[in-house]
Amino acid sequence: MVTPLDQELERLFASDYLEGADGRPLEDVRAMRAECEEAETAVSYLRRVAQGRLDVVHSFLDHRESGQRGELDAVVGDLSSIIGSGPARPPGPGRLPSQMSPDMERHDLTGEIDAVLDAHGIGELPAMSEEQLRALATRLEAVEKHISDQRHELHQRIDALKAVIVSRYKSGEVSPDGLLT
Repeated sequence: MVTPLDQELERLFASDYLEGADGRPLEDVRAMRAECEEAETAVSYLRRVAQGRLDVVHSFLDHRESGQRGELDAVVGDLSSIIGSGPARPPGPGRLPSQMSPDMERHDLTGEIDAVLDAHGIGELPAMSEEQLRALATRLEAVEKHISDQRHELHQRIDALKAVIVSRYKSGEVSPDGLLT
């Protein structure tokens, strides 16, 4: 199923999307940057959802490895520590999004992740074998990797558009005076 977000990403990732950005009006370049940032917010949200579900599956696997059955209520009780102990943040300054959450009305964002593990599936995790849990973790890792790759590509496009904007200010083509009023 192709979602509106998939269509938007296809447009933003088109090989000619950034073509000629140097010659476009500043307002157009800013609009391009804004639409890339909006898509990045949605993709970042999806990445967090995928990572959260992966953390829950790993928690069940950890309970099994420690000899516990991994009952749902025990995992729910550990949820705050599961979420807080996710993968370590990579070194670097990171990025604070201009929007903290995506436009949920505009996009059905979690369809791809729900196809792997939805709320009903989370309820069935205690009955799954270790092999099933590992297979589920592998599928979630693949989805998270795909989403991370998209996010990385969006960051590259945002950086390229920011560079165009900065070069206009540095060259004197555009005055920063309008930014201060």
